[in-house]
Amino acid sequence: MHLKKIIFIRTAGLLTVMILLISGFFMGFALERHRQLTLHTWKTRSEVLAGAMQRLILWDDRVALKAQLDSELKMSTVLQYVFIAQNRQPYVSTFRKGVPVALLERVPPSELPAVWEFQTTEGEVVYDIAKRLDESDTVLHIGLKRRAVDAKMASLLISIGIVGGVTIVAGLGLAHVLARRTTREVDSLVNALSAYGELSDMSENDIKPESSEVAELISTFKAMSAERRQAALDLQQLNSQLEQRVEERTEQLAVANKELDAFAYSVSHDLRAPLRGIDGFSLALMEEFSDKLNDQGRDYLNRIRNGCLRMGTLINEILHLSRITRCEICRKPVNLSELARQIAEEHKQVEPQRAVEFTVAEVPPVLADPTLMRSVMENLIGNAWKYSRNNAAARIEFGHMVTAHGPVFFVKDNGAGFNMEYADKLFLPFQRLHRADEFEGTGIGLASVQRVVLRHGGKIWAEGEEGKGAVFYFTLGGQISE
Repeated sequence: MHLKKIIFIRTAGLLTVMILLISGFFMGFALERHRQLTLHTWKTRSEVLAGAMQRLILWDDRVALKAQLDSELKMSTVLQYVFIAQNRQPYVSTFRKGVPVALLERVPPSELPAVWEFQTTEGEVVYDIAKRLDESDTVLHIGLKRRAVDAKMASLLISIGIVGGVTIVAGLGLAHVLARRTTREVDSLVNALSAYGELSDMSENDIKPESSEVAELISTFKAMSAERRQAALDLQQLNSQLEQRVEERTEQLAVANKELDAFAYSVSHDLRAPLRGIDGFSLALMEEFSDKLNDQGRDYLNRIRNGCLRMGTLINEILHLSRITRCEICRKPVNLSELARQIAEEHKQVEPQRAVEFTVAEVPPVLADPTLMRSVMENLIGNAWKYSRNNAAARIEFGHMVTAHGPVFFVKDNGAGFNMEYADKLFLPFQRLHRADEFEGTGIGLASVQRVVLRHGGKIWAEGEEGKGAVFYFTLGGQISE
């Protein structure tokens, strides 16, 4: 709601309530004051009337008394009844249906008139003024209609109501003026803020308010708007520079990818041929001239051939790592538990003499690339199989844990383990925590596993202790198959 409307409604409401309260108070006060004056007047009148009635009662002239009472009743518009009671019995009355018992039983305790307010059977409220006439139980009762008494105040009450209404209208006008005067400077401030809020030429929207405080606010906001416009220009320039840098980096990345492709091609084709030549000539020497070589010469040739074999394995691992980094991911539902069971069975067939206890839990299917996930499971379970070979009671477990961020899968073994101080080297290419004569390997497997997991939006980490085994945990970015 507009500020001017809020101020007008609140001011007008407050003034209206105040005027109504004041008018109501004066109307109630005037009405009550009028009733008290009317009762006081009729108390005095009852004194005068009682004096006139005493002689007629003494003479027992009931006809004259009746005529006098009827005359009093006809001359007044507020009188409901007039009657005289002796010993709580009707003596002379203007009542047509008889005097109520409650009025007959009521006798004032003194010579002074007493006022009693009661309600008739028709629901009309009456003021009864009772005056004792003598020492006996002779009492004069005068009944006044409260409605008739109040009717005398109708004109005054109407006048007060009219004055109150006029005052309310004047109050509404005053509230409107106050709202306008109060919000004039605020409107100026709002107009200024609206004008300066746009990043346009602010000199065309110059506003001069009357209040110095508002002028100061507008000046401050104008300065802020100028800074905002300059900041927007700077941001636009930075965005332009950023786009240029992105283009440059994209071009550099494209060049690097081309170089990587060229390197992969060179490794795949150019390095394999010399290796095959070295291995082939070494084998020819072994076969044709082994009788001319001593044991040391044959050992040298075996070392050359083993080096060629190892270099070939490294080339294959490098190419595999490159393909994992660059290949397109095709997500499909993958059952990791079934993969783990298949890989475990393959290892048992290759080395049936080993007694390894496999525990594979049922885990929820995941949305992942089946080929890449098989590579992950082969590397993790293969490592567990390899590093637990020295444990006669080897045990390998695959399962998962439910967390607030999704399932966490793990492969656990009770093999050689590792020192947690060097855990950060596990997933680096060609980094190994065990000597080659202890456990074979190239140091590429866990690096490829990490890249597959990262490409699926997950993460991988490991915990271990030397001689007590290791646990490899990994997530897949919450990609759960429904």
